[in-house]
Amino acid sequence: MNEHPLTLNAPDGHTITGTVYTPSEPAAILVISHGMAEHGDRYRPLARWLSGQGVAVVTFHHRGHGPACCPDNLGHYANQHGWASVVADLHRVVQHGRSQFPGLPLHLLGHSMGSFIAQSYAQQHGSNLDSLILSATNRIDRSHLLASRGIIGLIRLVRGRRHRSRLVARMTFEQFNRRFRPNRTTADWLSRDQEQVDRYISDPLCGFDCTVGLWSDFIGGMLSISPSHWRKDLPVHLFSGTEDAVGEMGRGVRRHFQMIREAGLEKVTLRLFEGGRHEMLNETNRDEVWGYLQSLCQPSDSPLTSVHPGESAQTHAIID
Repeated sequence: MNEHPLTLNAPDGHTITGTVYTPSEPAAILVISHGMAEHGDRYRPLARWLSGQGVAVVTFHHRGHGPACCPDNLGHYANQHGWASVVADLHRVVQHGRSQFPGLPLHLLGHSMGSFIAQSYAQQHGSNLDSLILSATNRIDRSHLLASRGIIGLIRLVRGRRHRSRLVARMTFEQFNRRFRPNRTTADWLSRDQEQVDRYISDPLCGFDCTVGLWSDFIGGMLSISPSHWRKDLPVHLFSGTEDAVGEMGRGVRRHFQMIREAGLEKVTLRLFEGGRHEMLNETNRDEVWGYLQSLCQPSDSPLTSVHPGESAQTHAIID
């Protein structure tokens, strides 16, 4: 297995950085779109393991994230066209993955914020993907998003796009963490694995407050997502923990799963891991989750167990 740096140039002068993990005999490609207030290097252990299983992995850092981001821009996409820019960056990364491993199936994994960037990408460039995998995502609650956009818009109008609002922090990450009181840390909502939580807290490139400009771009991007405009034969796989506050403790992600099915997509699966929190890839049962992800990239001949939403589905795939 080889690792080498990824460097791509966007038309506006932004430099996309990341890492490509190449197996000796690659059989599939996985591109990872990471979450908010973290970075692509957090997926290195997973990428190395998958590479050992024959899956080439491409990780990268979204705008406003990662070690190459200057401190002033940390948590800020761009002064204008932020959402379009992060989706366009992902397109360049996917195209690079295709060029490096021609002829292999390419799967896109989006986690949390990255899951919504990945969904926008699938809506615009679905023909480039062999499957879309969504980790720790949630439903598109339009009324809630419109209300949040209104509040953030007022703050942005008064304080500017680069303002980092304590109110927004209390409405988001701090609200998620309150579900797990009494709290040991400010990031208990991420995982039951205390070592993983402590690593996140000690990482200077994680857990920062994002600007109201990023939040405005992010919410606008979410509102633009409509599964009815996705390629109908695109396989879509959702997975989450039943205690993920972002996914409304399983309720929101189930509703998103149903919405995608109702949009007419031919293959949609959902797997909920009992007791898991927001970062299933860093949970106490991550070996099980990594194996599940590998199976999505390199499916075995045996089909997944099929159950329906009314049945116990916490440890099974739900298949339409």
